[in-house]
Amino acid sequence: MINDRKLIYTRLQKDLDLNPEREVTFTSLESTQEAQVVVNRNLIGYEKNDGVLSCSIVCVISGGERREKDFLRAVIRCDNIQSLRVAFLSKEGQGLQPYQMKEKWLEILRTGNFEISGQKFQIDAIDKIFLLSDVDEFYEQLVNIIDENSDNDSPQWIISNPCFEVWLYYCFKNNPTVDLNSIEPLTFDKRSQEMKRLGNIIVPGGLNPIIAFENMKEGIIHSRSYYAEDNKYIPMLYSTQMYRMAEFLIEVMNRNAKEYDQFIAEKREWRNIMRNKRTIE
Repeated sequence: MINDRKLIYTRLQKDLDLNPEREVTFTSLESTQEAQVVVNRNLIGYEKNDGVLSCSIVCVISGGERREKDFLRAVIRCDNIQSLRVAFLSKEGQGLQPYQMKEKWLEILRTGNFEISGQKFQIDAIDKIFLLSDVDEFYEQLVNIIDENSDNDSPQWIISNPCFEVWLYYCFKNNPTVDLNSIEPLTFDKRSQEMKRLGNIIVPGGLNPIIAFENMKEGIIHSRSYYAEDNKYIPMLYSTQMYRMAEFLIEVMNRNAKEYDQFIAEKREWRNIMRNKRTIE
């Protein structure tokens, strides 16, 4: 039985729609000099027929450090995307366990700001906070955290079972009980390793997170159809809550300028050109 209860958070700004007049202030550190930069929510020069594009800022605190960051690369670096910016926080080389992610969030909440890649963000500039975690061997940690996750200042947990790669899988394919069935008999601590191994076998070129970002709409449909939770609200095997985060990202990017749709159209056109070029050569 599917239990689609969301692990609720409340935005720091209570209204769901961004205030287009609000300015976001963050600090960019260049060498030893600190320069103040102001980003206006109204991005000049990006007017469309249906209004002015407003910029949303999202903080992602991630258990995984590499593939999750690669998946979000376009909105971390703002590659031709001006409607959304992601501030990505993890621990280089080893990632973060769920309790460490919670501690990071509490530290941000306590200080009111945080620094990523030489830029300082004020917490009141953030429109949404996601915490990305694998079930992996962290099941008990997640159960304990979710039991405590009832206050209004909690961010939204996004949990994948066994790991983030199951979301990447859904962005490419849609038959987990066949493609991934070797995972099921394994213990929790072995499943993520097997999931990573399978990805390089069942998808040509592997579970490329950069291309998966372009396939989010497919990933949402596929992962929704297999989503289920246990009686402690933890996603069951082959289930991921990443579809919730993906829906938010697409909604924000498409809100005014249809930036996500335009982004993937341009990327796919470029890939087709490159394939044709290689064929001719």
